[in-house]
Amino acid sequence: MRGITKIVAVALAAGALILGGCSGKKSSGTENENTVPLAGMRVRVAEAKIGTATKTLRYSGMIKGYREVDLSPTMSSWVEKILVKEGQKVRKGQLLAKLSPEQYKQAKAQFEAAKENYRRMKKLYEQGSISKQQFDQVEAGYKAAKAMYELAAKNTELRAPFDGVVAAVNMEEGAMFNAMMSRGGVLTVSDLSKVKIEIGVSDKDVIKIKPGQKVFVHCDAFPDTVFVGKVESVDNVADPLSGTYRVKIVVPNPDEKLRSGMFATVFIVIDEADSALVIPDDAVVDDTLVFVAEGNKARARKVKLGVQGDSLVQVIDGIKPGEKVIVEGTLGLYDGAPIIVKK
Repeated sequence: MRGITKIVAVALAAGALILGGCSGKKSSGTENENTVPLAGMRVRVAEAKIGTATKTLRYSGMIKGYREVDLSPTMSSWVEKILVKEGQKVRKGQLLAKLSPEQYKQAKAQFEAAKENYRRMKKLYEQGSISKQQFDQVEAGYKAAKAMYELAAKNTELRAPFDGVVAAVNMEEGAMFNAMMSRGGVLTVSDLSKVKIEIGVSDKDVIKIKPGQKVFVHCDAFPDTVFVGKVESVDNVADPLSGTYRVKIVVPNPDEKLRSGMFATVFIVIDEADSALVIPDDAVVDDTLVFVAEGNKARARKVKLGVQGDSLVQVIDGIKPGEKVIVEGTLGLYDGAPIIVKK
């Protein structure tokens, strides 16, 4: 933010101070500090006041539910009945969809047959009529049939894994879900009591980010609202494809205004000075010089700065609360230059 115009202003201010000190001339009796200039440089000022200087890193990302799960059977099956709609709130364990029972019925029949064969062969083995190897084969078949039956039993319905909202209904009733080919699930359930935003951060910035740091979130859907969250985690290893580090941000969402899929801009607070004397960043010509409007004159001040925020800068020394600093028109200013303050 310290451009060429500010460097020029510094040079002119320094030159004016040097020339004034070497001339040795005194002002005439008809000219003094209170003389109203015939002309002056037009400037705009701002008041030094108590506030907060905040330095942030800006990134963009997509909002998702803190927990978001695609629900689908582990076996291919027909979708027989969908019992909920998109946007509907659901409770943990609630039945959301029913699947075709055909695979379950087939697995049950195979299990019953394997169980009966196992019982019969176990008696024969105990009587010494068959070898241990023969019995082991029968027992393995029985256990496999039992596992398939239990798996099929779980694939006759889909239930909510937690309290949340149905974010998406991805399939129609009567459609075939192919466990090998289908992408996503039959339903998507999302926990929106809080939301997460995952961003990819450069190696230059990741060293400035730590878990627990405050984050301001702006969402296009709510342009007049600022949501406040925090950094939950920072990856220690960069993604091999993008070369960036994943940072996970969590934002409380008790009213569930924020929804999965919304675009957001995040501002991660990396430095902050609260209840500090602050001035606009545009008032600083370089890291040590500020011009103050005193009547119709511009006065150069050496200042000591603290946190240099995105728009406001903390002043530790050199400026007092209530003083008017020049934020526009500093090009060509020098100590004692006549000015006209724009309203």
